[in-house]
Parts: sequence; C-alpha cells; structure tokens
Amino acid sequence: MIKNFLLFLTLSYFLLSFFYNNQNLYAISEKIDFEIKYAHFISPLNHDNQIKIVLTFLQNNNNSFEITNKSINAIMKVYSTNGTLLKTSSFPKGFIYNFSEPIQLATNIVDGSITTVNTIVQLTNLEKTQPISNPITINLTLGQILKK
Repeated sequence: MIKNFLLFLTLSYFLLSFFYNNQNLYAISEKIDFEIKYAHFISPLNHDNQIKIVLTFLQNNNNSFEITNKSINAIMKVYSTNGTLLKTSSFPKGFIYNFSEPIQLATNIVDGSITTVNTIVQLTNLEKTQPISNPITINLTLGQILKK
C-alpha cells in the first residue's frame, strides 16, 4: 500500500513538473519590445511589388532573456487600405530568438494596382498561437523606403 502511494506521488510530481515547465515556456512577464529598423514597399524592375521589414530588438528587453535561444516566430500581415487581408507571411519553421540579431520579413504583392498597404508585425510563439510582443503597424506607399 505504501509502495503504491509513493509511486503515485513520484509520478504525479514528474507529470506536474513536466506540464508546468512546458506550459509556461512563453508565459513571459512582459511583451518583447522591438522596433522597425528598415521597411520598404518597392516595385523591382519586371517583378511583383515587394514589401520588406527588418526588426531589431530594443536594449531594454529585460524579459527577452527568458526566451533567448528558444524557437519563436514572427508574423507580418499585409492589408489593403480598405482593410482586406492581402497576405500573411511568417517563418515556416520559426527561428531561434537572439535579441542581438535583426529579423527580416518579406513578401510580394502580385496585384500591381495596389499602391498603399498597411502592415502589422508581431512576434509569437513557435506555433503562432500566442503573441509575445505588441503589434507594430506600418503604413507604406509604393516606392517608400523607411530607414532608422
């Protein structure tokens, strides 16, 4: 009887530890802060219009160490001026988070009549189900290049 009880306690401890540690992998205390380092909406010669955004992390990310060297993802949603979702881009397999390296998101817009877009960029967990940053909105006009 005591053997069964000890076995039950041991198994319960390991199961609870496993689920607790994995469930809170992305439960960080605050959102990760980042800014736009570069963005463009251009029309390369004889190609579809291209949107490219490069993100850098702010140095005051005290909580970024909680997910350093873990896999995360980033999503860029591109909307027309009337609010229609045109494209969603992300990393198919995510990427390893390292706050010292920039993140680049890019996509093409086939419809040449679109000259203004609204983009929303956000960092998420690897599965793209939980945000780990606040979203940043960038409005771009064809031919516009933003540099910081």
